[in-house]
Amino acid sequence: MEYCRISVIFAYAMTIYTLSSIYYFLRSKNTPFMNSLTKEQLEIKKRSAKERKNIFFQGVGLSFILLVFWRPFSNC
Repeated sequence: MEYCRISVIFAYAMTIYTLSSIYYFLRSKNTPFMNSLTKEQLEIKKRSAKERKNIFFQGVGLSFILLVFWRPFSNC
């Protein structure tokens, strides 16, 4: 019987990525850059963030659909 360690490695990598993202989000909320923006610039930034969020979730959805059909880890 062969043991597949790829899922454990990816689990650790994803945990590191998730915790790093939370840390980054908390540390970068109140920065000199954010405090220097005008109301108009903040609105532009808000619209841009919404667009990037939508693009990200489209990528998550497409990746999920791809993995449902491809199943690259089915042997693990």
